[in-house]
Amino acid sequence: MEEQIQTNEEKFSITGSTLKIIAIISMFIDHFGASIVEFYLYHVLQPYGTDYAKDLICSRVPWLWMDWMGVPERVLSIDITIRAIGRLAFPIFCFLLVEGFLHTHNMKKYLIRLGLFALVSDVPFDMAFFGEITLKHQNVFFTLFIAVLALLAADHVKKQESFNGFHKFVGKTGIIIAAVFGAFASITSMGSIIGVVIGSIFELSDPIQKVISGACGFVFGIVFWLIKTKKVNAETKMRISVGMLYVLGFFTLAEGLCTDYGGWGVLAVVIMWLVRPAWVNGFTAGVLALSIMSFGELTAFISALPVELYNGKRGLKMKYFFYVFYPAHLAIYVLLRYLLLGVWGI
Repeated sequence: MEEQIQTNEEKFSITGSTLKIIAIISMFIDHFGASIVEFYLYHVLQPYGTDYAKDLICSRVPWLWMDWMGVPERVLSIDITIRAIGRLAFPIFCFLLVEGFLHTHNMKKYLIRLGLFALVSDVPFDMAFFGEITLKHQNVFFTLFIAVLALLAADHVKKQESFNGFHKFVGKTGIIIAAVFGAFASITSMGSIIGVVIGSIFELSDPIQKVISGACGFVFGIVFWLIKTKKVNAETKMRISVGMLYVLGFFTLAEGLCTDYGGWGVLAVVIMWLVRPAWVNGFTAGVLALSIMSFGELTAFISALPVELYNGKRGLKMKYFFYVFYPAHLAIYVLLRYLLLGVWGI
């Protein structure tokens, strides 16, 4: 009977490489929508109309045109579906990043790989999503790089045996750090419910909505701190305070650099690491953070299903596949857009 149970468990489990393949496929679909479908919709079909779009497509790829391609609503609905499928990718990559952080034998090389491919991917990322080389948004490798730095800092705090000097001072300001973190997190969230609702009711401007959201986040941070530290000793409070300060710093760095998923992407990784003994619970908590950032991330909860089947094994050796695939597929999409629409960018 035990052998039968073991066989069934192995039969329905998946490895880390399988998770990575699922995430890559999801990302590939998502980026097709972002770099091809949305570019066509917002820079060809909507501004110039159906006749222009049809003539353009037919002049380059005559067999490709279909009637639905001339209806903006249909193209938009297809794009929404594609992007919803794409929401599965990033949380899985965050989960695998935590796994890599826990099992890598050389953290320095791990960081160098992330940093190197962040730089290599920047031009194809800019061209694919913005149609020009720009510094206004950075690719996801920058987010993952900063997330690993945040994990290193948080892990250092977790293992620190005693605190003194600056850390002691920080330990006494935990409630302030929590309040500031809550305010900043709320302001940077695209799904700040309270501010949006109040702003809509009273027809308030966007800056005022953000102030309201920030104030609510400030209060939430204080409440979180009081609940979290209600039954802990002074040393634990100090550890939580210092950890929050470091994570807030890296959250702010990601937001300041405008990396893909920003500080919320970094926060999602840290949360998954904190709740790591329970794979699915930690993963779900990380996805929840992304959903607070943007309601468009809600479909990402579906990715908890393959994570539930993860067996903790690496699987196929494909360490560098994602690193190379990421900039390569973006470059291919830029080329494809040129072949279809005759333009490299905006």
